[in-house]
Amino acid sequence: MQRRHFALHQPAALALAAWAGCAQAQARFKLQTPTVLQPTTLNWSFVALANGDLAAVQRRGTQGKTEVHIVAAADNYQRFALQTETALSATIDNWDFVALPNRDIAGISRVGSNGQTEIHVLDASKGYKSFRLQIATALPAADRRWSFGVNGDADLVAICRLGASGRTEIHVLDAARKYARFRLQIDSALHATDSTWDFGVMDNGDVVAIARQGESGRTELHVLDAAKDYKRFKYQAPSPLQTADEGWKFAVRGNGDVMAVLTRGGATGRTEVHVFGSSKS
Repeated sequence: MQRRHFALHQPAALALAAWAGCAQAQARFKLQTPTVLQPTTLNWSFVALANGDLAAVQRRGTQGKTEVHIVAAADNYQRFALQTETALSATIDNWDFVALPNRDIAGISRVGSNGQTEIHVLDASKGYKSFRLQIATALPAADRRWSFGVNGDADLVAICRLGASGRTEIHVLDAARKYARFRLQIDSALHATDSTWDFGVMDNGDVVAIARQGESGRTELHVLDAAKDYKRFKYQAPSPLQTADEGWKFAVRGNGDVMAVLTRGGATGRTEVHVFGSSKS
């Protein structure tokens, strides 16, 4: 495990201010479309699968179980690839969900029975009807300051919006050790954040920080560079999306594409997907 804390950090707004006008002019959506999903509520979470499919997780389905509804990217999200109740009982808003590289979906219980954060991995190869792993992690109970993602090695990346360092912190739990050890615990280049920020993790470990109400007047992206131990930003720019209220949820693909999900209130009357990149390419 590495523990490093430095006094000097790159200000979050510095690179953004330098070329925000240019980046904003170039930013474009890759896709904007209604999906087969009806409007969804706060009872739903969304995770991006490796092939771009969108997994909509309903915490309490009609049978009293957590359900998974996978919307197929190959059909522009107009068809379900799978709809099923899972092995996981109904969950509450104290749970987060992440997708592993092999399409397994993991439920993260912020306060497990033993007082630790727990991970419950639903097996994709069994149609999410059984668990591949259920275990307490090395992370203590996590409050709403914490967000979660997974890198290409299936490591669990826990992001604390306000850590002891006074900054946004990154805590990487080692999948090879069944999440019982940390690979890295470190404060990042990003200042302390709040509930107006969302997070995702790319396959290469970069953390995509999404500011719903950026100073540019748009939703902004601030990508922390894993290769630099999160001490530098790889990319900072406004996105093509206007500021986002709680009706929007975000999922980040392994390649860095951001899937902004409009759960309700759209002109189409359905849950919508708006896709844009998290880099200049």
